Amino acid sequence: MEKQYLNYLSIFLLGIACTLMVIVAVSDLSSANAGVISPVTGDAVAIDTSAISANRNKPSPQNYLDETQIKVYKDRVLINAKNIKWAEFTDTKSMLPVINKDSNALQIEPVCPNEVMVGDIISYRSKYASGIIIHRVVYKGTDANGVYYILKGDNNPSSDPGKIRCEQIERKVIGILY
Repeated sequence: MEKQYLNYLSIFLLGIACTLMVIVAVSDLSSANAGVISPVTGDAVAIDTSAISANRNKPSPQNYLDETQIKVYKDRVLINAKNIKWAEFTDTKSMLPVINKDSNALQIEPVCPNEVMVGDIISYRSKYASGIIIHRVVYKGTDANGVYYILKGDNNPSSDPGKIRCEQIERKVIGILY
C-alpha cells in the first residue's frame, strides 16, 4: 500500500514539475532564447521564441467600422458601410498566419492619406512586381514628393522595395473572413 502511494505521489510531483516547466517557458516568451529544464533528463532545452515575439510587435490595423455599423442575426450579418469590395488571396505565404490562400476579406477604397495608417493591411500596385500585392503598412512618412508608405509582408524577412505612394494604393482590408 505504501509503495503504491509513493508511486502516485511521484506521478503527482512529476506532473507539478512539468506544469512549472511550461509556466516558466510561457512567462519568458519575450526572450528569443527562452529555455526550460527537462524533468525527464534534467538537461536544459532551448526554445526559439523569436517568431512569437516578432508577431507580438506588429501594429494593429486601425478601426474602420463602428460596432453600430455591424448587425449580427441568426441567419445573416449586415454591415452598414459603402463601397465594400470582396477580396480573395493567392498562395504567396507572405502574410501568414493572418492571411492565407483560403482567406477572404472585405476591403474599401481608402481616402489616402487620411484613411491609411501604420498597421493597416492594404493592396497596392508595385513598380517592382506585377499584379497586386497585399501587405501591412509598417511606416508612414513624408518627403519632397508627399506622403509615402513602407510595407512588409508579416511573414517576410524585410520590407517591400521602394516607397509606396497614395496613387499606387488600391484598397484597404477592413475585415478578414476564414
